[in-house]
Amino acid sequence: MPSKGASMYKKMTFAQADLLKRIDVEAVRSPICWRMLEFEIRQDGEVRDLVLDKTEVVIGRRNEKREVGLDLTPDDLVSRVHARVWIDGSTVMIEDLGSSGGTLLNGNAITEALALEPSDEVTVGDTHLTIRATKLAGRQSGTPRGRPKKGRSRRTRPRPKPIAPPGEKIEASAKVERPKPEPESGPVGNTIHVEISIDGSTEVQSFARGEILIGRKHPETEISLDLSADLQVSRTHARAWQTRGICWVEDLGSTHGTRVNGAQIDGACVVRPDDQVQIGSIVLHFWTDGSAKSKPTIKKQDAPVTQAGDETAFQAMDSYPVYKEDNYRYHAPGNRSQEDLEEIFLSRKSPMGRIRSTQERALSAPFLRSGDAATLLEILPDLPGAFDAQKDSISLAQWLVNQLSEWLEGVQRASLFVIDSTQGRIKVLAHVPSLKPILSDTLAHRALEMRKAFAWQQVSKNESVRRLSMNAGLYVPLVAGDEEVGILCVEDTVEDAQFSEGQLSALTLIGQLTAVHLQSRLWRESGN
Repeated sequence: MPSKGASMYKKMTFAQADLLKRIDVEAVRSPICWRMLEFEIRQDGEVRDLVLDKTEVVIGRRNEKREVGLDLTPDDLVSRVHARVWIDGSTVMIEDLGSSGGTLLNGNAITEALALEPSDEVTVGDTHLTIRATKLAGRQSGTPRGRPKKGRSRRTRPRPKPIAPPGEKIEASAKVERPKPEPESGPVGNTIHVEISIDGSTEVQSFARGEILIGRKHPETEISLDLSADLQVSRTHARAWQTRGICWVEDLGSTHGTRVNGAQIDGACVVRPDDQVQIGSIVLHFWTDGSAKSKPTIKKQDAPVTQAGDETAFQAMDSYPVYKEDNYRYHAPGNRSQEDLEEIFLSRKSPMGRIRSTQERALSAPFLRSGDAATLLEILPDLPGAFDAQKDSISLAQWLVNQLSEWLEGVQRASLFVIDSTQGRIKVLAHVPSLKPILSDTLAHRALEMRKAFAWQQVSKNESVRRLSMNAGLYVPLVAGDEEVGILCVEDTVEDAQFSEGQLSALTLIGQLTAVHLQSRLWRESGN
């Protein structure tokens, strides 16, 4: 066959050249032929054509959260992230992305991904679209019909390897083709299964759809997998979808990124059932009904061991959830295994925020003579007498929390929680100011279990919808002998505040003296 160069086309009629190109394309039968999406846009009484050199396009209005391929900004009835169109083989698919006004196909609202025919009319807002795939590879984005130019192949991103160092971004490779699914004995299902591991608990959610959006609930976009428990998760963080039994994950420009097997991804990549996808501090595993494995086999990390030799669910975490409740469930020693607490953790509501441990100090550690040591040494001799002067346990606790701001610099809030072992609850006994105090009962239990005091700071608030009015704090377990009495807490509300090691040591010593006197007072009040 002669060369199909520019000189040859000059000797042919337009119809002959067009026929030759179509014959060549059909002969090659390469999937790369279907590379572009062609739109006829009818808006405000005008009709225009647009060809986008993409196999997938998000329809909406220009916004900072997600790139929009087809911008219909003049139409205010179009949501910022309204719908998605993509090419699957030779078929054009469309689905609504939780838009406020919905997406209509030939006048009917769509509730799932549907295939489009070339004659179908799609309505978003007041805009009407006709969408088709084009084989004429090479039309430049936004180029009018009839002006073919050299095209470019879409870049896909390879699945990151576990050996990639943390923080290293995975770059795209133009030579990597979209992987083909492994042969299967049965039909490929459309369900995406997600195993979610957070705060020591694990659950599985299943979505009977081809794509899910991952993030935190907000009015602009319908989030399929809500991870509001983690403030590091962006509102529209990532998306996952499946094609022929293969799962894909793509970061959507989130603040803190998405990692696969420890490597941060820059775009989309294939994930297999055993691949670890990390969003914030939450770990996810994806698989479909058509995956080579129907369920992932995931190696669990060994949990820390308690003093009694039992596995504890109150193990070290990247961050701990914070709640504001009237009281909290108390898990007594011997009832703190992962098996005991798994169901309880899964039933918890979304937290107000999260905190991260920055320091820890054993109750048995010697007193650190620095920072607030001088002030503390002055008041220690009078502390037992001051405790005895209080009429009851509530008065004792209230007097103490009122004094802490004078003894320790930076203390703007203080609270004392007492353990009611008969009812199995942790209750607020006293606090200042009058606002109900917050507590991470997970970190509080860890402090009791490990017999350690902890300093903490709030996790970055950039992505928090419900901001907490605190920034740093200290938790000291109140333990008298072998009995767990309660938790002593202080907070600093100044941005970027941090308590020192000396302050942690000082409050630990105050807490140990408090535990002895409070235990004695509670015993007398209970009639023991």
